[in-house]
This record gives sequence, structure tokens and C-alpha cells, in this order.
Amino acid sequence: MFSVVLDEICVLLDSYKGRDKILRTLCYSTKLIGGASSNKLLTEKMLKFSKIMSATRTTLRLLDDFPMLKYNLEYGFGKEEPDKLMAALGVTTNIIDQLYYPVEKVGWLAENNLISGVDTNKWDTISSIFWVASIYLTLMRSLHFVAVLQKHKHCVTLKNDENTSLEQLLSRQHYEILTCVRLSLDFVHAVNTLPKGFLWSSKLNTWQVGLIATMSSVLGIYQIYAKKKL
Repeated sequence: MFSVVLDEICVLLDSYKGRDKILRTLCYSTKLIGGASSNKLLTEKMLKFSKIMSATRTTLRLLDDFPMLKYNLEYGFGKEEPDKLMAALGVTTNIIDQLYYPVEKVGWLAENNLISGVDTNKWDTISSIFWVASIYLTLMRSLHFVAVLQKHKHCVTLKNDENTSLEQLLSRQHYEILTCVRLSLDFVHAVNTLPKGFLWSSKLNTWQVGLIATMSSVLGIYQIYAKKKL
């Protein structure tokens, strides 16, 4: 049993996506503990650890431009998507994601005093806007995909099509519903990073941010394993 669990953990850590999910979980679970704790020393240590994990994730993202570009070129105009709406949402999201990385780099360079004459807050705000837009569009795309799967499931039921597995459709639909829940949590978190004045921006306190992001991270890890069964 132990060896099986150890193997699964190692497989997760061997992939960039899996390692990022672990770092994200550590980052926000410690933020949750730090924000909720009444012990001043524990709070300080947890928030410091959370900040280090966040900085680690940001540093690793500095290398994401080319993998993202490769993915975008392979995705193209989304010809393999079920319909034009999903393709349009996918292409738009990919463009935003591609632009996000150089914007984040400028903010990172300025924050670490590697370039001068740059307003760090301005670039951080632009990064947050891209993040919010990307999550929102991805959420809309996932919600639409759930609707597409529902229609397909209904057609399969009416036709009694034995060549298409209804069980597989249900599994995929449940997976996409979980994706929608995770993205909704991420959207709440992302909006909170914007300057005051937009919806609930800057209104969540530390433990609330930690709770929302930890729930999202745990769901993300679960979905990595769930996707293998699809």
C-alpha cells in the first residue's frame, strides 16, 4: 500500500503540472493556517512559507512561454473542438495566456529590482486582469462543454447507441463539472487580486483566500488522477 502511494506521489512530482499543483497547495494551505491562527509566531511562519512557495511558482513560470507557444500552435484555430463557440473561446483564451507570461516577467523583474523605471503595481494589475479574463473564458468554455455533453448524452439515450458508452459520457461530464467548480473558485480568487472597486476585489481576507485557493488546488490534484480514467 505504501509503495503504491509513494509511486503515485512520485509520478505527480515528476510532471511540471503535478509539481505546480503541490506547490500551490502548500502555498495556500499555509496561507489558510496563517490567516486563521491566533498564534502570532505560527502566523508569521506560515505566511512566510506561503510567500516562498508563491515566489517559487512565479520563478518556474518564467520558463513557460515556449511550452505555451507550442501548445497554442498545435491548438491552432480549435478545429478539433465540438463547435465554433468552444473554438473561439479556446483561441481567445490561448492568446490571453500567451500575453500573460511576458507581462508577468516585467512585473517580476521590477519587483526584484532587475529593471528600473517600472511601476510594479501597474504591471501586477495587468497580470491580474489577464488572469481574470483567462479564467472567466475557460469557465464559459467548460460550462458550454458540459451542455454539449448533456445534449450528446440525451441523443445517445434516445438512440440506444451501443457503440457509445453512456458511462464514459457521464464520467466526462462529471469531470467537466468539477472543472467548472474549480474554475469558479479560481475566479473568486483572481477577482480579489484586482484593485478595489471591481466586484469583490481586495475584500477577501487572508484565510478566505487561503481556503478558496486550497480547495481549488486539492480539486486540481484530484482531477489529474481522475483524467487518467477518462
